Amino acid sequence: MTSKVVFAVLGLVLTLSACYAQEQGNKSELPIKNLERELEVALAKGDAVTLERLLAPDYFEIDARGGVKKKPDVLALARAVSSKPGAVTVGPEKTVDELTVRVYGDCAIVSGRMTIRYQFMEYQTSSPQAQGPATVDQERFTRTYSKLGGRWQLVAWQTTSIAKK
Repeated sequence: MTSKVVFAVLGLVLTLSACYAQEQGNKSELPIKNLERELEVALAKGDAVTLERLLAPDYFEIDARGGVKKKPDVLALARAVSSKPGAVTVGPEKTVDELTVRVYGDCAIVSGRMTIRYQFMEYQTSSPQAQGPATVDQERFTRTYSKLGGRWQLVAWQTTSIAKK
């Protein structure tokens, strides 16, 4: 009977330890998830000031077409987006799912799937026939964050297009 009690207590301790470790893991993911939301808003609005803070000095990105961008490229694009009137499209509407965050000390890896919905429009027409077909693209991404100087910054981003079926 004593061994049953010992095993029960041991099982309880292990279960509680696993729960505590999971809770700690969730807490360490929270700053990264917050940065992810901040990044998406800054990209959508062309907020170069926020991007300057979020991107590491040596940040680089490989886009879905194999192109390479560095921090100055992203900041220049953000400034261009914020200075121009909206493009002649409906959308894009972006949604992210399958988001996974893994924190390893001062490094964090984020992966997920982004779905982009948009529709091209003919310039300066109001005819419904001038609308292009609705387009849906999907991409998988991996973003790498590092704690630099006591704060998290995005150091790399890789995107891959998902083939349409």
